[in-house]
Amino acid sequence: MKSFSVMLAVACIMMSIPSAGHAHLCNDVFAQADDNLAVKVDVRDGQLRIGETASFRVYLLNTMDRDIANINLEVRSTQFDSSAVPGTDWKGFPKLRTVKQGGKKEYFDITLKRKPGIPDGAYKIDLRLFNGGNPAQEFKTVDLGNACGTHKLKPAKGIAVDGEPAAAEWASSILCTDFYEVTAAGKYLANQRSTEQPRFRIAADATYLYCLLAFEGRSEATEDIATIYAAPTPDDEPRMVKIDRVAGKALTDEHAGKITVKKSADGRQLECRIPRALLGIDADNRFYLNLTRTTAKNNREYKDFWRGNPLSLNNPVVYDQFVVE
Repeated sequence: MKSFSVMLAVACIMMSIPSAGHAHLCNDVFAQADDNLAVKVDVRDGQLRIGETASFRVYLLNTMDRDIANINLEVRSTQFDSSAVPGTDWKGFPKLRTVKQGGKKEYFDITLKRKPGIPDGAYKIDLRLFNGGNPAQEFKTVDLGNACGTHKLKPAKGIAVDGEPAAAEWASSILCTDFYEVTAAGKYLANQRSTEQPRFRIAADATYLYCLLAFEGRSEATEDIATIYAAPTPDDEPRMVKIDRVAGKALTDEHAGKITVKKSADGRQLECRIPRALLGIDADNRFYLNLTRTTAKNNREYKDFWRGNPLSLNNPVVYDQFVVE
């Protein structure tokens, strides 16, 4: 049988999916869905290679204040036949329970099979999520070709970690920004873009994770902490490291001596070197990361999220995948 190869960028996806709290869709559910339903397509190294067939998983996590009564998925493509099957341990499908009521991440197993006569190429493939009780009610359609979330890293070289970050040192790094705060929006919580944006850069080699942490505003803070969350796979418990801009050091007591932190002359940037083994992400060239910024100022705590929210922060299903090439 002839072998084909099709490559599609289908890395971690964060999607907005309206859903149903009861048998019907109500405004309350639509109001929460944009920021409280996470979906990720998990493909090793972020590229789906399709010969005659290919398979992958689509994960979902519900952090709304209610269950989603009925959710289903179909794949839309003119070049591929497909099937979408709920995970064998998804108890109560098609209901997707909220984590507030003990729910957990669930998944669909997706299989694609190339139709006869389709040549090699890059093709449009959509995931359509809908109300299984009324298929005309569409939650969200996502074009896999435009999906993002997996970041390719060239091995870091020449990062001195001396508090004097140079552009050449960090040329191979990935910029992580567009942080947001989780704020009250009427009866519910919603994501609002942070007015004082962190600009955190990530780099790595086989041994270390490197972070360049640039903090904006909040100069009067008594604490200004970047937390790095890391896991080797979406199914593992994350480990974390906390680094305080004000103190200029790592706060993770048992590991602080293994982490190198240097503050810039203006006090607004920190260069950090963290052993990957300390974070449990040294066994493979891919791993999952998330970032937050927590600031104590005027007896108030501010928290900025890169991915997820307070209910999903410790679940790597919402993290982005990094691959050291």
